[in-house]
Amino acid sequence: MLYSTFLDDKEIAGKIYEMLANDILGKEQMEKIKLRYHDMSRNFFKYSKDEAEKSGYKDSVWEFSPGLEPFKPAGWKRCYEDTTTVPIPITHPDFIDLTLREVKRGAIGLDLPTWFNLNDNNKRIMIIAQDPLRGNTWYSDVDKFPKGKTGSKEDYICVDALVSSPFGLHGRGWRENKRGGGRMALLVEKLIKHDYGVYLTDCRKYFVYDASESAEYSKEKKEIYKAILHKEIDIVKPKSIVALGNQAYSYCHELIGDYARLLYVPHFSGAATWKAKDFFNIPGTQKVSIEELSEKYAEYIIRECK
Repeated sequence: MLYSTFLDDKEIAGKIYEMLANDILGKEQMEKIKLRYHDMSRNFFKYSKDEAEKSGYKDSVWEFSPGLEPFKPAGWKRCYEDTTTVPIPITHPDFIDLTLREVKRGAIGLDLPTWFNLNDNNKRIMIIAQDPLRGNTWYSDVDKFPKGKTGSKEDYICVDALVSSPFGLHGRGWRENKRGGGRMALLVEKLIKHDYGVYLTDCRKYFVYDASESAEYSKEKKEIYKAILHKEIDIVKPKSIVALGNQAYSYCHELIGDYARLLYVPHFSGAATWKAKDFFNIPGTQKVSIEELSEKYAEYIIRECK
């Protein structure tokens, strides 16, 4: 069900490509943006190499298009190749400061919006997460310059956008991880079964190095992020906007104000299960499966959308 509706609305696809190029990454990146979406679609049922070996699907390994491979500094074995996240240069004037700043700090995250079941469907829900979190271990070793290497530390820092998707739903391994993207995949499936379309995005478009630096950067770019989010709303025309977690809800409220269709739900992660139980009035001692919890989320969202 998920795959048959993944990135299904081609008119919206064209508008999202343009939005990403014109407002976030830079017009020069248009072809890479299109190719990245193409890769996400054709590899929907594939794993990263390590995931494929562990799961027994050795013939089902993610295939990268030329120029869209994982980050690997030349001549350095210590890198994170086994990922479906890929770097794309940032050339947009509003965000090129991430690349040009004097102190280079990598782990710059960007999630490309994804959607399911939007084609010819006016029952659309926009789900908004806080930001495209990335770990800086593999992309910003400023203080761990490898011994015996020549050149500058900057040669081993990724200052491009590390591009994935919200909750990694483009990757089979992420969708099967019930502590991660698997929870959101379940929720999306339940909403689709009720004939809803789902669009997933982040309110803070770039994650920068760590949580504190990312928060400061988001303050600087708030007006720009506001314009981008309004553009996404104009493109998707959702019946309701669902913010995941307090911080995403608070930031969304700053961007779009007292928006009548803005809903709050607890973040749908394992760490926030206690918040979800409290929100849905489930006794703390009561065991609840991910399936049951996703049903609670879906029922609440659908009820509030009517």
